[in-house]
Amino acid sequence: MKPGLRYFAALGLCLSVTPALGETDFPVWDQHGAAKRPYIFTQQHNAVIQSDTEAPAQLIRLGYPLQVQLPGNPALWTFQPEESHHVEYLGRTMVYSPNRIAGTESILVFDLALSADAADGTEGQFTFKTEELPASLENVVPDGIYVVRFQVIDPD
Repeated sequence: MKPGLRYFAALGLCLSVTPALGETDFPVWDQHGAAKRPYIFTQQHNAVIQSDTEAPAQLIRLGYPLQVQLPGNPALWTFQPEESHHVEYLGRTMVYSPNRIAGTESILVFDLALSADAADGTEGQFTFKTEELPASLENVVPDGIYVVRFQVIDPD
């Protein structure tokens, strides 16, 4: 076989094998399955640092869980039920992750759910506060106040 023909034969073989290499063993996410992926919010979603026109409400699909992940230690965040509307606090987990964010030792993971009275079009918010905020977070969480405003949608 001529050298040029060998090149094209090898190229054809590579092209026929390449799609198989790009496949994974993981099925496509079943949106209608029993488990629903949570909406995840971080310090970058803080509405306090923006005006109401700059920080439109986050759209949250009815029936989906919510999760807030905030840098912890020295910051110890507390859920503010009196300043939160149409959400329920479910619990907190701590994940040790030193210096993932400068000056912190962990990530505090809070699980929330939309309240039973939330319906399509309901507007709400959840609020967390901390007394000890590392300097690296002052620009995104001024005064240790974290707020996410949302609107519930039900596209079904």
